[in-house]
Amino acid sequence: MKLLKVTYEHRAYTEDEAKDAILKFRAKAAEEGYTVGAAGYTYKCKKKKNIGVVAEAWVVKCVAIYEEVWDEGEGEGK
Repeated sequence: MKLLKVTYEHRAYTEDEAKDAILKFRAKAAEEGYTVGAAGYTYKCKKKKNIGVVAEAWVVKCVAIYEEVWDEGEGEGK
């Protein structure tokens, strides 16, 4: 069996921290042997009635692709 891809999700406490995490993920791709399948973040907030926003978070999602399903040349016939 071989590892194809891994999806990482982390919580960042600021938008800058989320952007930084994505930049680091992209920078480490070559040295750690993966390609970037996707990288982005989503803003989330928690609201309370009559108060407004009481908490904020940025959910960072990155997909590292280590291998493709098919090896090079596999299934092409001989």
